[in-house]
Amino acid sequence: MKEKTRTASLKTAIYVRVSTDEQAQEGFSIRAQIDKLKTYALLKDWEIFDIYSDEGISGKNIVDRPAINRLIDDINEGKVNNVLVFKVDRLTRSTKNLLELVELFEESNCAFNSLTESIDTDTPSGRMFLKIIGIFAEFERENLASRLKLGLERKVKEGFTLANHYVSYGYSKDKGQKVQVVLPHEAKIVNEIFSMYVDENKSFTSIARALNQRKIPTKMNRTWDSNAIKNTLTNPTYIGKVRYSLTDEGKYFEVDGHHEPILEAELFHLTQEKIKNMPQLSRTKRPKDRNYFCGVLTCGKCKGKFTTLNYANSKKEYQGAYRCMNSLDRHFGVENACKSLTISHKKMEIAFSEYIKTINDFTETDSVEIDNDRAKKERELREYIAECERKLDNLYAHKKRTMEQYVSEEVTFVEYKETLAIFSGRIEMLEQELEKARADLPAVQESPSISHDDVIKNLQENWDYLNNAERMMFLQRFIKRIVINIEKQLNRANSVSIEKIEFNDISPLIDSQNKTAIRPKLHEQQR
Repeated sequence: MKEKTRTASLKTAIYVRVSTDEQAQEGFSIRAQIDKLKTYALLKDWEIFDIYSDEGISGKNIVDRPAINRLIDDINEGKVNNVLVFKVDRLTRSTKNLLELVELFEESNCAFNSLTESIDTDTPSGRMFLKIIGIFAEFERENLASRLKLGLERKVKEGFTLANHYVSYGYSKDKGQKVQVVLPHEAKIVNEIFSMYVDENKSFTSIARALNQRKIPTKMNRTWDSNAIKNTLTNPTYIGKVRYSLTDEGKYFEVDGHHEPILEAELFHLTQEKIKNMPQLSRTKRPKDRNYFCGVLTCGKCKGKFTTLNYANSKKEYQGAYRCMNSLDRHFGVENACKSLTISHKKMEIAFSEYIKTINDFTETDSVEIDNDRAKKERELREYIAECERKLDNLYAHKKRTMEQYVSEEVTFVEYKETLAIFSGRIEMLEQELEKARADLPAVQESPSISHDDVIKNLQENWDYLNNAERMMFLQRFIKRIVINIEKQLNRANSVSIEKIEFNDISPLIDSQNKTAIRPKLHEQQR
């Protein structure tokens, strides 16, 4: 530290700051701080060099505060050799920034004084106390941020969205408005997006292209892309939900909101079911009307996926066909490459039609798996209810203990209030989750047996009436995989046999009243 050569009248910089939230607090206004600091400097016979004021700015860093940066420049240039503040946290709430400023003061032979804490950095005890006060200031800022997060989480649990600047497409929400409202012209586009994906089987990219061609912008007035479409299709806001913590899966949750839904829940759940099945299509080409088996065919030899290819027949007409993805390795000399052959779409279509006519019902093993799945869901729900009840008992015990500590004066009233607010927030959250779980239990217990026989019957009766697009939609919704084996016959033609068909979990698509598909039967659209 440089040799200190103080004069009787220090060139003093008065620094004041107030954030937007502190404007209304008595004693923290800019004017109040300046008046008190001027009086103190006058009593000390210090010369006031300038007043540096950052108004409506947080103290968490110094980068975004023009006045304090101007003060630092004046200190470096030797124009100021004493800094006076009302409280240390007016200077900064960051311990790191505080230590940097203290180092600057020492190197520049600049004193530091805080009116409220009576700090004078001319003394070792003053410098030590300054660092301690800075640590507590940062702790208070982090504690405030934690309480703010708790408040935001509680707001969502009460059914109110946090969105202000980034409201979901289809809604608007003015500043200060609690409930978002539907924008009819955007809501119409939302319904079109879901319809294009579910009913017309368009991809994310093709939906985006269609909207861009119609010059329909996104909420941010940009062009649509596949990510924007996927985010729209997976947004539960459209069925009346609000959500919390999109970036942290561990903290994410959804609750019923106060806003008006745009979509029917049925259409939204069908969309999620289709998106969930997309990964099984990702390694193959996207299915089209003329090759609707793409994505569901699995090789019986290597368990690999089948993809599509087109070939020209003797009339130079292009025909669709399927081949195992792992069989392509033969062309690259890969050892143990799949030896499965190619099969035409026409032969696959005939084999499938013949196979479904032979199906009578499911085996006993299939029925056991369905019952076990339902029993598993009930067991997991009961375990979750028990865990919530256990946590609630612990929270009530801690809450009672805190009250006893306050009565016995082991904690202050402020500590008691803060701790009580935290426990109350957690208790409220758990009670809401417990209430929802208890309400869901009867639905799980009384859920109808999921009859795949109904799907089979529907398939057998209606398959011949469906066009290519409708067949593709049926396969994607209900069929998980079709395991096939392809062999070469004596006349050198390839033949295909179906080993088995595995179905998707159809519970989201079954009506709890009549156990039939919620969406209209496809063949009825044809007849």
